Amino acid sequence: MAGRVILVEGLDLAGKSTLVRNLQAELTRRGVPVRVSRNALCPDNPIAALADQVRRDPQAGLIETGALFLAAHLWDARHFTPPPDGTVHLQDSCWLRTLAYHSWKDTPAIAEQLARAARYFPRFDFTVFLTAKSEERRHRLSQREREQPGSNDANDHLVQSDPQGHSRLGRMLWQMTHLYTKATSVDTTGIPKEGLVSLVVEMLLEDRRGGETP
Repeated sequence: MAGRVILVEGLDLAGKSTLVRNLQAELTRRGVPVRVSRNALCPDNPIAALADQVRRDPQAGLIETGALFLAAHLWDARHFTPPPDGTVHLQDSCWLRTLAYHSWKDTPAIAEQLARAARYFPRFDFTVFLTAKSEERRHRLSQREREQPGSNDANDHLVQSDPQGHSRLGRMLWQMTHLYTKATSVDTTGIPKEGLVSLVVEMLLEDRRGGETP
């Protein structure tokens, strides 16, 4: 069976990283080889590491950081290697986040260039888009801050500092993700992590049985 590229997308505090971690464990338990990457399609992307560093600088502007992320995504497009037969590539978020963010921030030069380059990015065989209600996200924000002090950045805090903007950004990300990948949306509010893994595994099996991906 050909390798599959699976995207888990959504805004922060929707449960993406937890799902990816647990999905990796479950697939491995089932004997399926898994490789994982976060944000950048290629874990060894040198521009992505720099972009992530610069975005944390409060003095860096949107064009500066956006240009770096654009360059990182284009590097991915040139260097991404499809997974070997029988292997699953789990992608925790991707270039769609940058596209939605700069559309939301009204920095169109970055968004336009990304949209033009979309045809060069590898196709996702299956995409699940995670969301959660605002109250649940705020609870997760507080919990993460207690468990990992300082790990929440400005974008994580949007759900508190700018709930309307956060909601608008979430809608834009969903629209773009669905447009480019035909994603399935799952609200993780109230779903225990074990139940979410089981749900997504069943979705993957159903998708494979449907023959959408050979």
